[in-house]
Parts: sequence; C-alpha cells; structure tokens
Amino acid sequence: MSFYDNYYVSGGYENEEIEKQKVDFIPTSRITVIPNATNYQPDDICELLIRAPFSPASGLVILDCDGQVSQPIQFQIESGKDSAIVEFKISKDWIPGFTVHAELVGSILRETKVIDSLHRPAIATGSVSLEVSRDIYKLNVLISTKETDKTFTPSSIIHIDVDVTQYVDNAAVGNTEVCLIVVDEAVLSLTGYTLLSPLNIFYPDRSAKVRRYHGRNRCLLFNSQDIEKFKKDIQKGNRYHSEEGMRHMQYALLGSGSDDEQKIAVRSNFNPLVCWIPSATTDSSGHIAFEVKLTDNLTRYRVWAIATNDKQYGLGETSFTVQLPIMIRPSPPRFLNYGDTAHFSVILQNQTDLSLSLHVGLRASNAKLLTSETNQRGIGYSIVLQASKRVVVTFPVSTIHSGTARFQFLLTTDNNKTCASCSDSVELSLPVFTPATSEALSTYGDIREEEVILQPIKTPTDVIPQFGDLSITTSSTALASLTDAIISLYTYPYECTEQISSRLLGIQALWDVLAAFHCKELPDVSVLKTKLESDMNILKGRQYSNGGFGYWTNRNDSYADPYMSMHVAHCLAVVINKKVLDVNESLLSNALKYVENIESEIDQLPYSKYWSEITRYSLISYSLYVRTKHRRNVAGEASQLFKRSGFDKLSLEALGWLLVALFTGENNNKDQTVEIIYNHLKGKVSETAETANFITSYGDDGQSVMLHSNQRTDAVLLESFLYIDPKSSLCTKLCKGLQAHKVKGAWKSTQENCFVLVALEKYFHMKEADTPDFVTNIWLDSDYCGQHQYKGRITDTYTVNIPMKAILSPTSSFNTIDNNKNLIMQKVGNGRLYYRIALNYASSSLQLNAVNYGFKIERTYAAVNDSSHVQKQSDGTWKLKLGEKVKVILTMATTQRRYHIALVDYLPAGCEPLNTQLKGTLTGDTSSSVSRAREADHYYGCRP
Repeated sequence: MSFYDNYYVSGGYENEEIEKQKVDFIPTSRITVIPNATNYQPDDICELLIRAPFSPASGLVILDCDGQVSQPIQFQIESGKDSAIVEFKISKDWIPGFTVHAELVGSILRETKVIDSLHRPAIATGSVSLEVSRDIYKLNVLISTKETDKTFTPSSIIHIDVDVTQYVDNAAVGNTEVCLIVVDEAVLSLTGYTLLSPLNIFYPDRSAKVRRYHGRNRCLLFNSQDIEKFKKDIQKGNRYHSEEGMRHMQYALLGSGSDDEQKIAVRSNFNPLVCWIPSATTDSSGHIAFEVKLTDNLTRYRVWAIATNDKQYGLGETSFTVQLPIMIRPSPPRFLNYGDTAHFSVILQNQTDLSLSLHVGLRASNAKLLTSETNQRGIGYSIVLQASKRVVVTFPVSTIHSGTARFQFLLTTDNNKTCASCSDSVELSLPVFTPATSEALSTYGDIREEEVILQPIKTPTDVIPQFGDLSITTSSTALASLTDAIISLYTYPYECTEQISSRLLGIQALWDVLAAFHCKELPDVSVLKTKLESDMNILKGRQYSNGGFGYWTNRNDSYADPYMSMHVAHCLAVVINKKVLDVNESLLSNALKYVENIESEIDQLPYSKYWSEITRYSLISYSLYVRTKHRRNVAGEASQLFKRSGFDKLSLEALGWLLVALFTGENNNKDQTVEIIYNHLKGKVSETAETANFITSYGDDGQSVMLHSNQRTDAVLLESFLYIDPKSSLCTKLCKGLQAHKVKGAWKSTQENCFVLVALEKYFHMKEADTPDFVTNIWLDSDYCGQHQYKGRITDTYTVNIPMKAILSPTSSFNTIDNNKNLIMQKVGNGRLYYRIALNYASSSLQLNAVNYGFKIERTYAAVNDSSHVQKQSDGTWKLKLGEKVKVILTMATTQRRYHIALVDYLPAGCEPLNTQLKGTLTGDTSSSVSRAREADHYYGCRP
C-alpha cells in the first residue's frame, strides 16, 4: 500500500467541528538553505547547500525576483543523505536581489501506527534572500574645482569639473547626461535634506512576492479509530472541515504583498540656490566643465552632480566655503509698519589672526536713523575687534513713508602696514506697510438726467496727512461698480474648490468687459487668463471618479460633495459659453454625468439621511439649472419636480433655479407653472420705495451644505426675474438692494460675489439702453478737479485722486463748519453716469479700537521660558525680550454657529515664526494645539 492511501483531505462546511485536540495535520518541517556567498555579481555561480530534515525526498528550488519566477530547479535527496547542492548562474535581471524558495516532499515513519502503513507524507520548506550587486549600473562621479583652495569669496567665479567613469573598471563614460546643483548647506540643514542616489530609485530593493500554499499541511492524519468514525460520519452526511485552513486558502486567493581707493563690494544677492543646471552632456572622455558665479552668502555650499545614461546612474558630492576675512551679518526684522522703531542688530566677525580696528556704518533710504542730528541718513562706529572674535552692534531706525526701505551696512579696516585693507558690505530692503489703522469708506450712485449732485465730505480728524486720498471714479456703465467684487474674487487667499470655481464663474461672467478695464489692482488680461487656466487644471486634479468634486481633494476616504460638484459644473458652463478657456472633455463629460445623476449620488452619501427635504430638493433644482446652462432641455423634469415637491419643500433659491429651467426649456405646461411660481415669489418679497430683498433660510444644514445666504438668494431670483419679466420694477429694486449690501465694494463671501456678478452683469446689459454721450465735471468746493468725456459704448473708467493733504487744508472759498468739504459733480449730455466716491485714510494714533461684528477675538502673549520675558504695559502694549520665545494665544468666541470661516493672525512686528518641522527648532512647550472649546497656541521668536 502506498503511503498516500491513509490520509484524508478536509473540506466543505458543516456546523459541527472536529474537536481540535483530536485532529493532527501533516506538519511542515524547516529546510536550511546555506549560500556560498551573500552578495553576488552578475554571471557568478551561486551554490546552495540544502540541508533536508528527511530523506529520500524530491525537491524544487524557485527563484523569486519581485514576483518574477525563473525556471524551477529540481533536485533529489538520496536515501541516507541529509543534504544536496544546487548550482545556478546569477542573472543581471535579478539586480539588486532575489529570494530563493526551497520545497521538499517525501515520507517519514508514522508516529501513530496504522495497519499496513508505516510511513506518512512529509513536507519541508525554506528560503533565503541573496543580494546582487548594482555595480554594473553604477557610475563614478568626481567633482573638482580648478581652484586649489576650497575657500572662495562672494560673487566670485568658480570652475567646476565633473568626470564620469565606470564604477567597475574606472573606464571613461562619454555622452553622459549630467545635472549640477550648488546650494547653500544652511537651507539643507533646516530639514536634514540629503540627495539620494538615483541608482537606488531606478533599481530599488525587491521583495519576495511569491506566496507558497501547500495542500499537504491541510491534510489530517488519522489513526484507525478515526478512520472508522469518519466512515460512520460520512454515512450520516457529516463532513469534517477546518475553518482555519479554509481561512488561509481565502487569503491565498485574495493575494497579499509580503536628496587708488579700494571699492567696497556690496553683497545683495542672497539666493541660496547658486546653480541649477538640469541637463548637460559630457564629451567622449566623460568630462564636462561648468563656470558658476557665486551669490553673496557667506556660508558653506553643497555641490551635487547626478550622471546618467541609458541604464547607469551615479551621484557625486563635494562642498566648499565662501567667506571673508571680516564679515558683517545684519539681523533685521522681516518687515516694518509705518511708525515703527526698530533696533537692527549687526554681528561683526574677525576671522583673521590679528586684532583689527574696524569701522562700521549704516546708510538708509526711506528710513531715518535715531541720532541727535535731524534727518540723518548715515551713522557709524569704530571698534577694535580681537582675532577670531565677534561682536554685536545695534542701529536704531524708524520709518518715514510706506513702501520699501533700503539699508546698506558697511564694514572696513584701517589700511596699515600690518595687514591689507579688508571690507564687507551688505545691502538689503524691507517692506514698510501702510498703517494697520488704514480705513476706507465709499459710496456709489448714478445719474441719468442732466443734473448736478453735491456730496458732503466730512474731513477726518487725527489722520496721517501722508496717507490716503479722496478718489472719484466715473464710468458710463455700471459694470465699473463691480470692480471691487472682481478684485475680491481674484485676490482671495484661499483656494478650496468652491473659491476656485467662484473665481472662474464671476470673472468669466464679466470677461467681455474686463479686457477694456484698466484696474490697477488687477493684472493684465493675459496674466489673468493664465491664473484662470491654472485654476482649471487644479479643478481637473480634484475630480472624483464619479465626476463629482470635494472641497479640497479627491481623497479615497471621502465623498464628492453634491453642491460643490454642481457649482463646478455651473462654472464650466460659463467658461464654455465665453470661449476664453479650453475645457477638458473628460472633465466636462464626467461633471455633467454627476449632475444628471444627482439624486442617486445624494442617496449614496452616508450622511445625506440627516439633510432636510428642503436641502435635498434645492440640490436637485440647482442641478436642473446647471444643465440648463449647458443648453439641456430639462423643462419637463423641472415641472415634474415642482409637482412632486410643491412650495413647502422648495426654498426660494430652488424656485428661482426652477424658473430658469422652465422658461428656457420646452414643455407644454411650462407657462402655467412659471406663472404660478412667479406670483408666489412676488408675494414673498420685502419691498421699500427704492430696494427689494427676500428673507429665507434652509435651517442649519442648508448653511453648511448649500453655503446659503440671503444676498445669494436675491441674486438667483434677480437673474430668474430678468428671464421672466425684465421690465418689472422689481428687478431694479432687487439690483439696488444688492448694491446696498456691499461692504467696501464687495459682498460678504465668494459665493455671494460670483452669483451677484452673474445676475448684475445680465441686469446692466439689459438696462443700459441709451448710448452714452456726455461730459462730467468735478469740483471740490471751488477747486476744479477735472473733466471726463464719454462718447459711445465704452467701458473706460476715469479716476480723480485728491490727496489727503488737500482735503485737510483749510478752505478759503466756503466758511464750512469743521473744515468739511463738498464734492460737486455735473453731468451734461445723454446716457447714464455711474460714480464711486471713496475716502481712504489712516488714523494718526496707530491704535485700532476693538470691534465686534459677531466674532470676539482676543490675542495675548505668554512667555515660554521665563515670565519676565513677556510683560503687558499699562497702556495695553506688550514688551517682549529680544531673543526669547513667545507663545501667542488666540481666543475666538462667536454668538452663533458659523461655517466656512478663516481666522488669520498676522505676525507681530519684530518676531519670527518658529516652524517646529525644521531641524533645531524648539518651542519649549509641546502642548501647542487647537482646542475647539478654548484656544489656539502658536509660537514666535523675538529677533535679536
């Protein structure tokens, strides 16, 4: 009888299990695999000594290189022997390593006697990992300089030679591509960055991907009593099985995976990247020479050269130092505000072996030095500095005007017989910001008939005369009044999907007139187009596989947001209609597919069950509106949705979107439905003699899901009314109501700005019927300020700026109270004149009083190491010790729940932010965090 006659394979499923203590499986023994080396070169002969736990046996050697299996090698263990030797040649395809799997099958004496069967099956496995050298793919890269000295001076020219040879035999490698990098080591040390050899990237370590599963160790060994019992169980219909074994088999099926007078040279270029040459080719001898001009940093530079050809790679590295005998190192603040006083710390360093007499000076523009002399622009000191020593000197300065302040620090020695004259000079500039107390007030209006208007100007008190002005902007089109809203969208600092889409939507809606505007705050149209093209590329990268979009990215652990997805599709419709930007076909088709399937997409969201029906139907209504903008006929679907939901489940916004979908589509019953909805909306409006608006709310989930606001609702309904009844006085009132809600020329959010711009652009084109042909004259009291002429349909705007000094000067023509002024504008001719009057000023106290518009924000400072380092003065100002760490504590309180807000805390003057991700940065307190209930902590260092 063969030894295969007395074992049984388990399988199937049954509720009853074999008692585990009575079940024996065929055990797996261990093979010892001993190679004759641990690292091989290609074409070497590998010898494996395989020691077997039993004999005789048949064996198999499998070579596993990242899942790529070579031809298996068979071997035999003869009876009475316990080992065998297997040989094979190493292939270069196995670089940089592979795994050897050894398998052995045979038989051994049975531990439990079974009639007519002395042996049982046996199995053994083993493996070993071997390395194959990458040397044949490795290049030597030698970097040298023609200059023998490793120390250089700023702005000097250095010559870098790169030679590329084979690593194996040092033979020259010609026509090799070389990339050269020269960078300041100080920047690299901030993160501990090291450039890795590309050899390890293109020939990475390989793991064993072959997984072995054996049927033998899933087999049960029985004694005679078990066999008889097994026969009886078969007759009863019971089948033995092993849950654990089946579980392993399921895992097997799923799979698993087991870098004259001497002139003083002024240093002003402090770029840490001296050289970046992405591609250059060596000559036939593997040599290439580079000529590099150094920047003005006094530092140590790292030089990297990466070489590559078709299959070989190499990395060379060296370094050199740039220094001067005497050095000056200023440590200025990052910026200054108007009115600031700062003490500039300057380190003087003597790197010679001699004691030197040094002269240090400072020259400044747009900054005054705080000395006994008035308006002095230069100051200096003379000191004696010992050999290899350093000292700190300070220069007190204050600002003059906003803009840019420039400073030049100079250091020189006496020219004597003891040593040659040495010098150093550093030039730098700092931004001087306008006062933090800058404020702006503006008013808008229009004149249709020939008339004269008088606008009283209350002269501000306690202001800085150098700042601010009275700005009068006129235009023959109301589109000029939307400039501030466009600027708000363009300059918005955050770029989530909603804000990018709103920027595209709002700017593209007004693209036809933007080309004619020359607003100084906006870039040229070409630059603006480049920005919008970049926004389109960002949106493309954020699209989910189902066509939707999230707020920031298409993360695998999140879902597409329905409103955000339709807002992007809305934006794409406007972009397509304007034909200014190219829209990716895949981006568009997938986005429309999501919009068309919006109901099923909402149902798939795990949290949509918590949304109200009003929110759900608003999303569906918005989807129909968006499809309408893509020239789809959805009037029938809109009519069915209205019948299904009724007024109770539709917000005012949703009704506005349905009106557009119904009016622009084709459906037999659309006129009746449009009239019903229109009459209902007219009954919901709140009107005054001049303005109109709607008051609505979705509830809490609508604000978070739909980003709802009352002004956006007004804009949506204004657009829909312009489709239904453009001559209605309600359209004019809604337009004026929207204009009245502007703050500093724009609306409260990117959502409001983009929707209002879309609606008002449509309104102004419909309302401005008269061809402009008029002249505007402007006076400030009796002083004539200018004339603007408008002829034809143009979008030009004209601006008159009256300096604050002129506004503050006493008037002689009028005996006005408190020196107030009167601005007079006269319009002569046909057309409509739109104007904007803005007053900009800055308080001379340089102190801002706290205000509360629904948010209460408090900022306090706390010492990190010693309480004496931070002190609050009696006047409310803070005194911080130089060179010490300061913790900033922000506390924000709000009276109600709010969504999608950003809190920005500006850097205090004279402080430096501490980035804990950089090497060597210690906060002294590891408890920094953001607490929902309490406060947010972050750290600044006060610059010495």
